[in-house]
Amino acid sequence: MYYLTFFMKCMKNKFRFFLLPLDKKASILEKNKLYFLAGILYMELKNYLKAAECFNITHSYRHLILVYQKLGLYSKAIEIADQKKYYKIGAAICEKINNVKKAAYFYSYFKPLYAARLYKNEHFFYEAGECYLKIYQLSSAIECFKNCEDLSKRSEGLKQLEEFAAVLYFTKHYDDAFKLFIKLGDYYSALECAKKLKESILIRQMSLLIGNTEAQNKNYLVAAKFTEPYDKKKALLYYYLGQAKTDAIRLLVEQSNYEKAFNLCIHHNDLDLAYTLANTYNIPLTPAACSG
Repeated sequence: MYYLTFFMKCMKNKFRFFLLPLDKKASILEKNKLYFLAGILYMELKNYLKAAECFNITHSYRHLILVYQKLGLYSKAIEIADQKKYYKIGAAICEKINNVKKAAYFYSYFKPLYAARLYKNEHFFYEAGECYLKIYQLSSAIECFKNCEDLSKRSEGLKQLEEFAAVLYFTKHYDDAFKLFIKLGDYYSALECAKKLKESILIRQMSLLIGNTEAQNKNYLVAAKFTEPYDKKKALLYYYLGQAKTDAIRLLVEQSNYEKAFNLCIHHNDLDLAYTLANTYNIPLTPAACSG
């Protein structure tokens, strides 16, 4: 409507408008509410404040960002770029003024790998981890989250990966879930994936790994439970360390080590069980045996 009205005025004045100097043209366009065209002319005149007013009225944000740059109002330009999703322009501005973190933020929307590298170089590990997670570079994401000095951010980042792994598991992507749980050090969940995959070698490896880890934490009974099906000798050691006499005796009997089982009963002064074992398995009641 405004353009048509202005065109009619130009016709009436025999298009003398086009012979006027730029400042007059800009002023006339503004008065006729043709703000975008007025803004373009004000930019040519380097009257950036007036150009900003015009572009703001018409919501011409791309041009408004450019004007704010010309005025040196980079924070305003970046703010508009963020609000209106001009991410490429925002990234270019931030790189120009060497605001690496904010540049990485903008790049994360369209070049997440590059954004991750920028964040990582500046030691913003949590943000880098989120970018890597966005493009499914899970090993790099784990590395970054584990490097977070802020423990709450480290925890939050790893929690996101745990949730991602859980989604993989419940959507039956057991192989991918298994690999991610291993990288996270969640061997219990990795074992469940191995069971779903019915991979006997992986089940054995995970069970022994859990046993070794629990033993290091002095959880000897748990360690023995996971170790026993695959390494009875080591499981027996864990039962000894955990003072689980009954399980140790049971395991010795299953291995036909009757005399050792008998001696263990004597050592713990469980005479009833000792004599039961002696009678059942014909263990000679020698003084040496009775003394353990």
